[in-house]
Amino acid sequence: MRSTKDLGQFAAGAVLAASLAACGGGADADRAVPETLCGTPVPATLSRPLLEPYGKITEGNRVDRKNPKTAPCVVMVDGKQALAFRFAWHNGAPKDLLALSRDSSVMGLAEPARVDLGFEESVVGNDGATATAPCRTAVDDHFTLTVRVPRTDKAKRDLRPAVEAFMRTYMTETLKTLDCG
Repeated sequence: MRSTKDLGQFAAGAVLAASLAACGGGADADRAVPETLCGTPVPATLSRPLLEPYGKITEGNRVDRKNPKTAPCVVMVDGKQALAFRFAWHNGAPKDLLALSRDSSVMGLAEPARVDLGFEESVVGNDGATATAPCRTAVDDHFTLTVRVPRTDKAKRDLRPAVEAFMRTYMTETLKTLDCG
């Protein structure tokens, strides 16, 4: 039978271990898929396939939601670019998002095709996606988000369903964080 002192020490140790796990202590925390990417909450189940193989995940974010202007955000795994985001505000919708997705060095998606993700216009490729939606700011009225997955094989179509699912949710949640109205 344990003494009250032993039980107290055990309970204190359990609380400490739980708090370290919650604070992200240890190597496993470095490999955990974050629930927020570039300021937008997204379920780890959607971003996990795009971040494989896993490692230490870091982020470089230049997006300022209070002062909207075109800016990048990069998510890296073990120092290598895993996801590249481009947040862009502008007047009017792009004239032809599919053509921009094919030809532009900014977007340049592999095998892009229009898909209905529930936005004004959306395109998904083998290695990323882009979508446009109305988003009124002090100076602009549209927002376009491009997400690229540079580590994927551009010739393979196997990641397309994961890219599409990610973009559908990520764009919706991003529009909420931008308070588009």
